[in-house]
Amino acid sequence: MNRVFLHLVLLGSIAVLSTPIRATAQPATPIAKTQVARQYTEAGLAAQKSGDYDTAITFYQKAYQLVPHPTLIFDIAQAHRLAGRVEQALGLYRRYLSDEPGGPHAQEARDRIAEIETARAEEARKLQDARRTEQERKAAEARRAEDERRAAEARRAEETRRAEETRRAEETRRAEEARRAAEAGAAPGATPPRDASAEAPGRPLRIAGIAAGAGGAAGLLIGAGFGLHARSLSNELSMPGAMYDSAKVRAGERANTIAIVGLTGGAAMIAGGAALYWFGFTQGRSTEKLTVAPVVSGDGVGIALSGAWP
Repeated sequence: MNRVFLHLVLLGSIAVLSTPIRATAQPATPIAKTQVARQYTEAGLAAQKSGDYDTAITFYQKAYQLVPHPTLIFDIAQAHRLAGRVEQALGLYRRYLSDEPGGPHAQEARDRIAEIETARAEEARKLQDARRTEQERKAAEARRAEDERRAAEARRAEETRRAEETRRAEETRRAEEARRAAEAGAAPGATPPRDASAEAPGRPLRIAGIAAGAGGAAGLLIGAGFGLHARSLSNELSMPGAMYDSAKVRAGERANTIAIVGLTGGAAMIAGGAALYWFGFTQGRSTEKLTVAPVVSGDGVGIALSGAWP
């Protein structure tokens, strides 16, 4: 309310001051212009003091049109700075120093210029720091993703290598058995080779049990490894001050799922392998053949045993 009242009073006083000059229809003398310019300047200072910076700028500009004095440029710059328009104020401070480098407000103008430029430099530095921080965050995420990719490739390569070694060992074993069978068949007076299953009843079941147990152990190792990885990611996300990372969340969920599947499947394979090995072992010790057959029905899958039990 006080600002509006002051604004109306200042406008009314300026209108009264300017009315005689327009009514005479005579050219204004330099003294008259100076007096009116002084009235505009005083009105601008009063408006600036009350916080009405735009009105103050209007009065300063009217005064400058009558008497273009460099001090009015400084006053306009001050009003713009107080209004928060630092870029406009900076240009006007420089203009004042260009027009009156040794003027009474020259030092203050220089101080204001330095203050504005320092603030701008600080703002630019903060912006640069924010950009650098964001770039470092993205680079760290990229490195983590690359490390995870390489670890996955290494695991797949190791699994492939082990499978290839198993395949070669099996081929070597089969080739050796074939060579021995051929040598036994070609020897003079040699008797035909006996059936291996007849010599060692239950041997296929024991081999199958060992293979299933080895596969189950590998599944447990893989599940445990992914479980540790999931827990590590969870601990990172749970640390105080840690930012939410959707990539880590997805990686943790994927690792947790693989861990559950690996542990559950590994345990089931070990249990099944143990059962097969035991059946093969007992079949080998039985005087009569023990038959193991799979049973599939609409209610589930199981194993049927027939024959003698030791």
